[in-house]
Amino acid sequence: MGRHSNDSMGASTPDQPLLGGEFSHSTLESLRSSFDDAGLTVEHGEARRRLSSASSSGELTEFERAWSQRQRGFQVLALVCTLLISVGSHYSAHTLGALKSTIKKELDITNTQYGALQSSVSAVNTVLPILGGLFIDYFGTNSGSLIATSLIMLGNLIISLSTHTQSFSTMVAGRILYGLGSGTITVVQETILGSWFKGKGLAITIAIQITTSRIASFLSMGTAIPIANRFGFYGAAFWANFVVCALSFGINLVYIGAMRRIRRNTSQNVLDRLRTKHKFNPRLVVFFFGIYWMIIVESFTLGGGWNSFLHINSELVKLRFGVNDAIAAWSASVSQIMPIFLVPFLGWFFDLYGKRTDMLVLSTSTFTISMLLLGFTKANPLIGLVVFSISLALGPLAEITAISLILPSNSLGTGLGIYKSAMNTGSTIVDIVVGVLQDRGSRVLEDSENSYDYVMAFFTAWGAVSTLVAGTIFLVDRFKWSSLLRSNASDRKEAYHVVKAKINRPMLYAAATNWRDYAALWNYIPLIILGCLLVVSWVLFAVKLA
Repeated sequence: MGRHSNDSMGASTPDQPLLGGEFSHSTLESLRSSFDDAGLTVEHGEARRRLSSASSSGELTEFERAWSQRQRGFQVLALVCTLLISVGSHYSAHTLGALKSTIKKELDITNTQYGALQSSVSAVNTVLPILGGLFIDYFGTNSGSLIATSLIMLGNLIISLSTHTQSFSTMVAGRILYGLGSGTITVVQETILGSWFKGKGLAITIAIQITTSRIASFLSMGTAIPIANRFGFYGAAFWANFVVCALSFGINLVYIGAMRRIRRNTSQNVLDRLRTKHKFNPRLVVFFFGIYWMIIVESFTLGGGWNSFLHINSELVKLRFGVNDAIAAWSASVSQIMPIFLVPFLGWFFDLYGKRTDMLVLSTSTFTISMLLLGFTKANPLIGLVVFSISLALGPLAEITAISLILPSNSLGTGLGIYKSAMNTGSTIVDIVVGVLQDRGSRVLEDSENSYDYVMAFFTAWGAVSTLVAGTIFLVDRFKWSSLLRSNASDRKEAYHVVKAKINRPMLYAAATNWRDYAALWNYIPLIILGCLLVVSWVLFAVKLA
């Protein structure tokens, strides 16, 4: 049964309905690829011929029709469990930011050391999402999710214990373990959803996933100070994180058990038709498209900016606008509010109208505007934070669904892993730069309203760079990819037809024995640049942590 025997139902099942009464080429390919992602690929032989027959006749055979009806229930179960397994990770993500002033005082650390503490999560995730993506592509999502949720829970336990010993190094160790899991769990989620809901409905399900994560983050930022005040100890907020992470771990066990039960209850006839070893060719990474690497650059700039700002926005509001910790934390939580309401609508919008690249440009623009409002005006901070939250709502869904459209399913885990790696690399570098700017840049009195002047100038410039990258992606998609990323669900079939040869070319090159003959120098340049940035982020992290 191959390496996927335990995880064979953990990644995906075919989910494509008939479109307009016809079993289209794109639907057939999606069905085949979703079989692949489940570790249940249709092998050569009768089942493969059945698919070919369905494609040519315009009808599903009895076998495919029965499977299509049954797997709908699997999708609902996979969606619910997938949403819940990362709640603990997202709930734990922003407690540190809400308690920044308290933690600096209790642990007696500088802003630069705080930046290193925050970046300890993103630093380990500069490499881990890539390795995790490869692991998921090879071994399936069950194993990946179990390891990830275990590390998240253990890391938060150590962080909670460190608040009792007032140990900076212990808290860093806990953050590193937490980071090892948190980076992988998101790749696991997006791989599962990108496989179960390949094609139509993908944007909506990814939207629901992002909304769930933002609700958890919003509650974390808003409740950290009240929980600490209620128990008279800042560590209580971290113990609350541990409890939520333990619940997510339990949900993951339920999901794994359910998937294995589904597999046991699937008839041997169906398994015989669908079972095969999952295949992923690492050489595909060399032939990833240029537009994909542009999205990775955007992840580095815009994603790194998002994450780093969320780490400092509570203290920014406190110092610049002169409010107490509780009001600052609740105000800062507004930066998470718009994704809760906008992202589900955007999922529907992307399916109906497309416009992913348009939304990406708008996301970078609103990020830049929000930094100007918060850093250089006396306007109510809620205005700037709401504008920032609009950016946070628009960008991630546009980027993730764009990647899912241009990469083959059997490399989706790796592609999303690189995306997360670039985002965490950017976050690691920006976190440390922000700490240094705050400590040394303004040279004013400690914790004054001017402490963030240089920081906000940096964020504004960073946003301008990300806007330039987004504009480039828009133009490349328009003139080189027949507006594939801007297309809606119906127009996308025509766009795919135009760029079909381009999309298939990397798989053909990677499978060739003389694949090196097809790899030009520029194919390696993105990997080299990413590797250099990884080194820079780790050097900065090590120097500032020492």
